[in-house]
Amino acid sequence: MARLESDHGRLLVSFQFRGKRCREYVGLSDSRENRRATQKLLREIELELATGRFDYVSRFPQSGNLERLGLTASPSAAPALAEFGKQWIEERRAAGRITDATAYDYELLFGAHVLSSEIANEPLDAIHDGHINALIGTLRSKPGVHKGSALGPRRINMVRGLLHAIFVTAQRRKVVSDNPVAYVEKLRERKSAVDPLTLEEVRSLLSVATGQEHAIFTVLIFAGLRPSELLALRRQDISFERGVIIVARNLTRFGEGLPKTSYSEREVDMLALVRAVLTEQQVRVGLKSTSVFCDSGGLPLSLKEVRSAWFRLLRLARLRERPLYQCRHTHATLLLSEGLNPLYVAHQMGHSTVAMIVRHYARWTRKPDRSDAERVERSLAAAGLVPPKMPEICQKVVDSKPTGGHDDRAKVRGIARKIGNAERWPSGRRHQIANLAYPLPGTEGSNPSLSAKWLHFLASSIVIKPPSKRPDRCGWGQVGVGSMKS
Repeated sequence: MARLESDHGRLLVSFQFRGKRCREYVGLSDSRENRRATQKLLREIELELATGRFDYVSRFPQSGNLERLGLTASPSAAPALAEFGKQWIEERRAAGRITDATAYDYELLFGAHVLSSEIANEPLDAIHDGHINALIGTLRSKPGVHKGSALGPRRINMVRGLLHAIFVTAQRRKVVSDNPVAYVEKLRERKSAVDPLTLEEVRSLLSVATGQEHAIFTVLIFAGLRPSELLALRRQDISFERGVIIVARNLTRFGEGLPKTSYSEREVDMLALVRAVLTEQQVRVGLKSTSVFCDSGGLPLSLKEVRSAWFRLLRLARLRERPLYQCRHTHATLLLSEGLNPLYVAHQMGHSTVAMIVRHYARWTRKPDRSDAERVERSLAAAGLVPPKMPEICQKVVDSKPTGGHDDRAKVRGIARKIGNAERWPSGRRHQIANLAYPLPGTEGSNPSLSAKWLHFLASSIVIKPPSKRPDRCGWGQVGVGSMKS
């Protein structure tokens, strides 16, 4: 039977093989997360040992126990990482598991950051988590896109994710016994910058836009479409009768395809401003094209053209430059700041849950006020759910104002402490409680304050019960408040 052990903070698996105790390090530190991750490896070893299919050489090819057990490491038959990675991308593209755009991104990542590394020509079964950590260290020192910057954590995590997916497939096909990338944590990324336009900035931007450009950025800001979704809009996707935009496809440099996720196929409610510019845009296009937005030849616009127009208009409006995607952020923050339900906003944006909305736009959510509670109260009153009538004595307490000064309040607090200690008094001293509570010293011949009356009511209602056979925690008895005497 295999079991998990720890040696000076390092995890290892221990098991019997050919009558000898063998111990192999797994390359992880001893922590709760790593122990949980190693349980799968432990179960696989136990199953292979029980069925007689355990291959020590393939499972631990670099082990120092091979010589002690009389085993020799055979030359690796596993393909190199470069060969297997290229094959993996092409297989998924051909099977339709990834789009052409995603395959293009994978090829860029793999070619720029993996094929040029030292592990590219290493056999898959010879790569361990140390190689992955060394690769990440190398990537962190590589220059980034902008001059003087380094490659960011987001890009490095994308490379790690690609390698993780490649090794998952290799492990499933029994090319490797374990996935070394699973033992390498992601780098911490900065939160994506949400920098929406204010309504004044939106007004300035749209005031310098004309014609089709005015319609494009009005729809992007006030409908929240992704740029690729806007470029793919056709005439039949606009339903003026129902007041919705039907998002059914997107358009990239590789052609038309399905939207980003299944939840991105949705119906977006049109505001009056969006309805007006789309009506004008359909008249502007006429029969020239079936696309809502097109060039002079009737062909759909490209993302490059829209992005170029965006930065040009920002300069004309003398606004700070920001990415085109901030139009979508502006739409989300506008809806949330007006108090709309986050679930509705998530549907408008094409998200499956409100998690994305809360994570990125929580600080723009309108704080609930008293009007929300009043709306609930009106609904309850309409259903006949009203609070019961308050007893007369309670109403007097609520409506009255304290009349005693500072000295009277101090005396009342002292009496309250004595009454609070009444549970330690024997039953024979019950009458002393009432004497302490009423009247207050210094109030003879005048009406005592309401606080003193209330304390007198409590004191006269305290009932000290005799100790039960099973003593309670304080050991003196139980104190309860009886009903008010008529």
